Amino acid sequence: MNKKLYLFTLISILFFPIALMISNYIVLGIHLLRDYINGTDTPFIADENYIYVFSIFFVIVLLYVAFLSRIIINISSEISLLSDLIRDIANDQNYPEPVKTQMLKNIEMKHLGESVNILINSLKYNQVKYKESEELRKRYLDQLAHDIKTPLSIIKINLFYLKTGQNTDEAIKEINKNTDTISTLSDRIYHKNYLNSDSIITHRSPINLEETMNQFMEKWKNALYHKKIKYQSNIEPDIIWTLDKVWFERLFDNVLQNVLYHSEANHLTIEGSKEEGKQKLIIMDNGIGFNPMKKLQQSSRKGLNIINEVPKLLNLHISIESNELGTKIILTHTDISNS
Repeated sequence: MNKKLYLFTLISILFFPIALMISNYIVLGIHLLRDYINGTDTPFIADENYIYVFSIFFVIVLLYVAFLSRIIINISSEISLLSDLIRDIANDQNYPEPVKTQMLKNIEMKHLGESVNILINSLKYNQVKYKESEELRKRYLDQLAHDIKTPLSIIKINLFYLKTGQNTDEAIKEINKNTDTISTLSDRIYHKNYLNSDSIITHRSPINLEETMNQFMEKWKNALYHKKIKYQSNIEPDIIWTLDKVWFERLFDNVLQNVLYHSEANHLTIEGSKEEGKQKLIIMDNGIGFNPMKKLQQSSRKGLNIINEVPKLLNLHISIESNELGTKIILTHTDISNS
């Protein structure tokens, strides 16, 4: 841009003397042509022809000014176009379409238009990521609210045992344990509120599947007894999974809550095994079953949505088979480096 500015300045400085010289030569040429046509040889007297010289000079200057004005008007209109576009970006939530740089005549304006397009594309991308982040936060808080209801349900059941004087010590123990669970989930609200769709925080560590499932079942023992659901567990003792234990507990709690309150089952089986290099956890009940795809599409079934989505965070594959004879949930872990 600076080179062009210097070039136009130099041309403008040299233009006027050159234009005056050209005007003189044009008048002289016309004089010689007239003598040639008339067959005369009259001398050229400058004083008599200066009005013609300055008239031609004035016309050349006007043409030059018109040429420069045209360039300035083009640049000004393109600047106005880009200025209005930038104002639209600043004032509107819906960003405008990118600039059609092929419509810009000035090279520098094309470069500026390309920069504005980069800005528009970047803002559109950030807007999409922001909407995704907000949607993720909303879904997480909805799921968290549902998760907090799980320990509250267990506390409510154990309060029944306290009221009736049954298993008092165990009931108090379960109430304390579930209040700690609620506290842990509440602490995660702040941290999770800053997550976006590209950054899900998990704290992975090796766990013994049999020991972990026994710990989880301890807090559900009274609830299962209250609902008259018998359960049996058969998990191979040497299965080690590397995952986030808190998220895994959230997943299992939601599975058990569905069994307790929606399945109408009276028997629950939990199995853990190794098959062809894969480790599987199988949770089966003999309830009334449901249609997994149909229920997942219902926004009110937050628990089932958690069951379907949390395994992705834990690098687990989940399959759900359900019919009128019961439901089988299979969690498959393929990372056996720690086993």
